[in-house]
Amino acid sequence: MSRRRDRRGLSDRLRDAYFASPVHAWRLSGPVPDGLAVAVADAWTGDSDLGRELLEGTYAVGGTAVQVGADPWDQSGYSDAALEALHRFEWLRDLRDLAGDAARRRARDLVGAWIERYPGWDRLAWRADLLAARVAAWVHTFGFFADSADDDFRRRVLESLTRQYRHLLRALEAGPPGVARLETLRGALIAAVALGADGEEIQGLADRLDAAIRAQILPDGGHRSRSPAMQTDALVALVDARAALRAAGRESTAALDETIQRMTGVLRMLRHGDGGLALFNGATEGQVWRLDTLIARAETKTRAVTSALETGFERLVAGRAVAILDTGAPVADDDTAHAGTLSMEFSVGKERLVVNCGAAPGDPRWQGLLRASAAHSGLVIDDTNTTELRADGSLGRRPAQVRLERWEADGAVWVEAEHDGYRESHSVVHRRRLFLAAGGDDLRGEDVLSYTGGPGAKPQEAAIRFHLHPRVSASLIQNGASVLLRMPSGGGWRLRVTGGRLALNESVYFGEGGRLQRTRQIVIGVPLAELRALESISVKWALRREDRR
Repeated sequence: MSRRRDRRGLSDRLRDAYFASPVHAWRLSGPVPDGLAVAVADAWTGDSDLGRELLEGTYAVGGTAVQVGADPWDQSGYSDAALEALHRFEWLRDLRDLAGDAARRRARDLVGAWIERYPGWDRLAWRADLLAARVAAWVHTFGFFADSADDDFRRRVLESLTRQYRHLLRALEAGPPGVARLETLRGALIAAVALGADGEEIQGLADRLDAAIRAQILPDGGHRSRSPAMQTDALVALVDARAALRAAGRESTAALDETIQRMTGVLRMLRHGDGGLALFNGATEGQVWRLDTLIARAETKTRAVTSALETGFERLVAGRAVAILDTGAPVADDDTAHAGTLSMEFSVGKERLVVNCGAAPGDPRWQGLLRASAAHSGLVIDDTNTTELRADGSLGRRPAQVRLERWEADGAVWVEAEHDGYRESHSVVHRRRLFLAAGGDDLRGEDVLSYTGGPGAKPQEAAIRFHLHPRVSASLIQNGASVLLRMPSGGGWRLRVTGGRLALNESVYFGEGGRLQRTRQIVIGVPLAELRALESISVKWALRREDRR
């Protein structure tokens, strides 16, 4: 992960100075419980293989093995991603599921070493989101690593846990934005319940959570980031928060229950037939078992929505085929958003065919490239992103609006969407039409570029890309007039195009845990030199299933 940009203003620096002061340290002191008042159950499983690796001295972060010595809290040599993952302590689940005395001792050693090194506030280690994840992890795994320990160790853990929770309550007002805020409030609720906080304190945290829900969750149930990964993380936070309230003997709030129901419908929408996530806005496929567990814990029979207007996604389903289209504009203040407006993915059964390139969390070499429009299965004019991605990660020019229409009849689905992300740069609007036939064996598309009559750079060429999943083989046939695609199961598909020239190029895929895989992409080149004279140029393409031979 790239180094976090320091955006702290004067108020942030003053607050940090206060947190580092003896006065704040004194305010964190107070009674320490003899044990947890409530055992808040952990519904999530770990990975015993990762636990074994951690026991042997390594830990996987973003697909990279990090060496973890006897004392990993010496911060030298670690990436930001590795440090943050270590300070969250969610890897305690991996040791817990590995089980055994050696795993338990390793957990105690790492927790004890952390307590010794960070008895008071530290700008990274005690950062609100990391602290909240850590106290939740300690509560959830307390029975594994602390119950059978000696009295002195348990006392030190409970004292640190109590001090961290008291600090967290004071840090919430200026806590992190976005999903991290939901996760921070989730951790605070879990700690509050476990430490026996009174009803007024718990209600105050529940009220803060409701306010964060109103600020982040759109009316259709999508997270405002428009990221399937953040949709998942936000829903996990809300489901865990509800479980903590129930553990305290309290009813969940109506807003929380309703939000979980709506969010589950959008999460289902953003899954392919293999159970994994669609690769939009920084998402990778994710862990299918975790997604299945999350949906089960959501306790709702809400089905996948097909149209999420506020979030900006359309789902076309016919037979065993699923197409997912990005019909939204990136959020202006989201420095992780991808320039993927009107990009699409397509899968058949449990096999992915057309994909986006995904995301590589923790690898700064790829972050900017994977956010670009060219890393998506969409249309790009003159290698210019549909949304301007500035060097500092922020967004500049972007689509002001995306127009959408949808029709369904006799099992077939049509979607037409148009964005104006190229109006300012090229005086062009892009309209994409998708049609999925009732049997799911015929996906047709049309991309139309129209000149608006305004100023801007004269467009020269468009590229319509179809990034292929690594397990799909592709070959140009009929003298380059079409592309034959072969799925892992042996099923064949053929792509034909009218109005452009076909090429088969190299591509990359980071869908599986952010791990680099080489793959191919189909590129339709479209000359645009005559666009202003013609006023519009259309390219039609068809992706049809071929009988096995």
